[in-house]
Amino acid sequence: MLEAAYNLFVKVLSLSAMASVLALLILLTRFLFKDRLKPTWTYLLWIPLIVRLAIPWAPESTFSIFNLLPLEKETAQSSFIPSAQSEVGFTYVPELTGGEKEPPSVTGIAKTGPLPGESTSDDVAQVNPHTDSGWEPIHVLVLVWFGGAAVVLGMSVRAQLRFTARVRQETEIHSSEVQRLFKSCKQEMQVRRPVKLIGTKQIAVPTLLGVMRPKLLLPTSTLHTLETNGLRHIFLHELAHVKRHGILLNLLTGLLLAMHWFNPLLWYAVRQMKDDQEVACDALALKHLEPACHRSYALTLLKLLETLPDPIRLAGTAGISSSKKEMERRIIMITRHKKFTAKSSMLGLAVIMILSGCTLTGAKLNSASAPAMSAPATFQAEVQDKNTTDSSVKGTLLAEKNGITVSANPTGENTLLHKVTVDVRGEVSRTFLWNAGEDKTRPPLIEEADVNGDGTKEIFIRITTGTGTGLSMSEIHVLQPASLEELVVEDPIETLNQKLKSSITHRNNHTYVSAELDGKHLTKVYDYTEGAWGEKVGFGSIVSYELIDDQIVAHMSGAASMSEFPLEVIAVYGKNLTIESAQMYYGSFISPPLSEQDIKSMMEKQLPASGWTFSKDGDQYRVDIDPLNGVGEGNSYKINPLTGTVHDVTSGSPLRSLVNREAIDLWNISNGTEYQKELYKLLQPIFDTEGFKPTDTDWISGFIGDGYLFSDVRQGSREFTIKVDVFTGQWEEIPDPYQ
Repeated sequence: MLEAAYNLFVKVLSLSAMASVLALLILLTRFLFKDRLKPTWTYLLWIPLIVRLAIPWAPESTFSIFNLLPLEKETAQSSFIPSAQSEVGFTYVPELTGGEKEPPSVTGIAKTGPLPGESTSDDVAQVNPHTDSGWEPIHVLVLVWFGGAAVVLGMSVRAQLRFTARVRQETEIHSSEVQRLFKSCKQEMQVRRPVKLIGTKQIAVPTLLGVMRPKLLLPTSTLHTLETNGLRHIFLHELAHVKRHGILLNLLTGLLLAMHWFNPLLWYAVRQMKDDQEVACDALALKHLEPACHRSYALTLLKLLETLPDPIRLAGTAGISSSKKEMERRIIMITRHKKFTAKSSMLGLAVIMILSGCTLTGAKLNSASAPAMSAPATFQAEVQDKNTTDSSVKGTLLAEKNGITVSANPTGENTLLHKVTVDVRGEVSRTFLWNAGEDKTRPPLIEEADVNGDGTKEIFIRITTGTGTGLSMSEIHVLQPASLEELVVEDPIETLNQKLKSSITHRNNHTYVSAELDGKHLTKVYDYTEGAWGEKVGFGSIVSYELIDDQIVAHMSGAASMSEFPLEVIAVYGKNLTIESAQMYYGSFISPPLSEQDIKSMMEKQLPASGWTFSKDGDQYRVDIDPLNGVGEGNSYKINPLTGTVHDVTSGSPLRSLVNREAIDLWNISNGTEYQKELYKLLQPIFDTEGFKPTDTDWISGFIGDGYLFSDVRQGSREFTIKVDVFTGQWEEIPDPYQ
């Protein structure tokens, strides 16, 4: 049993090495012909890789690239496949018996030494791994490989079965209009296989499931957020997966990856193949749309991929999936979609034939090239780290401070991916593969600060990766100054997407958003339900970083739909470079908390030109207005920078919001009854969203003195007190302030 596993293991190593060469050639071909090959041919470039991994035997050919790369050497009588000892510091040598000349075989392990023909009696200690002398290191490697393959395959099967069980009881969509549209799309795509259209609440994006009897799982929310054209775009894309046999190919690659789980290059290659699969399905769908509809198709993708959670990623599924980096490529392809000529098809066919001819064949061997006593070839795999110390890679200077320079060279294939070289005063330099969008108005920020508390100032680099209307996306990198080793910084997006609890519901022509973070709540109500709303508030790629008192601070906007961002979160990092605290704020045109200059400039627009003073009062800001004509007492107001709420100094009652421009202005209401009535109007949406009921006829039990008010509420059978900012919907449960 162990012997069979050993033979399979060494064969998998050989196939993995040859497939790695093929994967690199495919990636190079994609880069060289990216604008000349249509998406279908780019996708088909990956077929030789699947064949190479799936079929262990290959015919000999003088055209094979492996004539130049000795990954597999065969003789007329038998074959030698380099084993894993080569990778752990051992080399195989042939074992001689009684002067007979036999082809090399895996019978001895020795330190690298003289070639055959030289004296080896003193230098080579031969051990037979197949004797009863005990276990050898190679046996342990075989078991590690076999165990890893079993774990990867088992996890994949378990996830597939669990997902299938979740949606097994879902029923077909009964809407005659939707079914009619789906049937029309099947006829357009010439899909003759039966495909069921299933409505489900178990997933967030459309997903195709099943090889023999495919089902298109359509989130029920999609039926409400997308119009007929949007649904048609989804149907055409998913039916393109059916026509391309995408699920079958994904299942096969999943099985092969389980066998080659130790090879990161193959994992990367398969991910690129699936990206090309999506682009090819986009191209096929666009063939059935008028050119004027291509932009609308792109907008449908954006609605699904930007605002909704990550898609289902299982081997037995296919759907409208894409990474944020790959989305740019897809949108560009869609908006610039063009018809390719027969010449481009001939080019694609020629490229695939050349790739297949030189990589799906084995090395050609003859008697001259394969003597009976030839020295065995050792397997050498060159692994290039994405971070290299080659200081010759310079490029365009992006920023410089205190002798630290950051320069970049584009990689060519990706508009964001650059080879970024960091040089520290000519003493040490290192090149990284980073996102680095070129923006002269927002050059990289370079700071030296002790962000991890080890007593040494690390190098903090913030690089702009993308810009839009009034916003920018950035990434940060923290480097050790001596070695330029990059430290791991917790991803705020992933953390907040898990930590923030939220819901988005629709009823009575209103959309209700409720969010909670570390016991702090925020509620917002929109007076419409149309649009691509998500099921919860999510964080995308828009992050802004800054360094405050040697602490990393991240600012993120939470999205409820394509156009609505009801909240913002500020995350503060601790010395272990993980998020130490996170605070949620009302999403507005200005980032909270408000600075002194922000508050002063906004108050200046609402106050007389003179006759007032502005000052800081504790953790808030204060405006004192002189009495009219110098008679009587003037008015005094405070502004809470956390909420932007202006409130009366004496009573603490809220009067006006500096951040919510749609909120009712209570500044000039002097009648107490009218003022209370307007406060109730502001509280009503919060009560409706959270299911609160006032415990008394008077909804308000007091004011806290910083713009918040108290309210005793009932939720189900529970009664408790909340403090709430009526203008921003920020609230939290507190102990009874009067007990």
